[in-house]
Amino acid sequence: MLESNVAKMFGNLKDVIPMTIIIKTHTVRKVKPIDKNSTLGEQIKYYRRLADIEQTELAQRIGCCRYTIGSIENYKSKFIDVDLIKRVLDELEIKDKVKINDDYIKFLLDNPSETITNFRKERSLTRKELADMVGVYISSIRAWELGITTITRKKFDILKRCMS
Repeated sequence: MLESNVAKMFGNLKDVIPMTIIIKTHTVRKVKPIDKNSTLGEQIKYYRRLADIEQTELAQRIGCCRYTIGSIENYKSKFIDVDLIKRVLDELEIKDKVKINDDYIKFLLDNPSETITNFRKERSLTRKELADMVGVYISSIRAWELGITTITRKKFDILKRCMS
């Protein structure tokens, strides 16, 4: 339809002025399919592209920068901001669609403070004893239990071994 309108507008001129008309439309992106082994970042990228939303636009909607979205999607983020991940999932309305197959991210999204506290109390461990097991200061255990800071992936791996 657009081509016919353009042709009508310039139809009379084609005999007078030699020209080529190129009509550019929206770019169709290749969306890499996801599977059961796709990381959370790959799944976010998939659904964002499916919704035809640029990283910059998503970043503006949730109040962060484009680089942060890129880091999440490309699994380059050393620190996982749980609230940010939740905002992304909410904004894209994909909370029920994504499969979290990363134990660390699954742990962070499922109330880690309570999990750490319950583990410690069920084993009758003091914060100091748990800190010694994980190889951190007692203040780290306290901060994790109170939700002040987030456990790193490296320390989570140690804690996970202790919990199993």
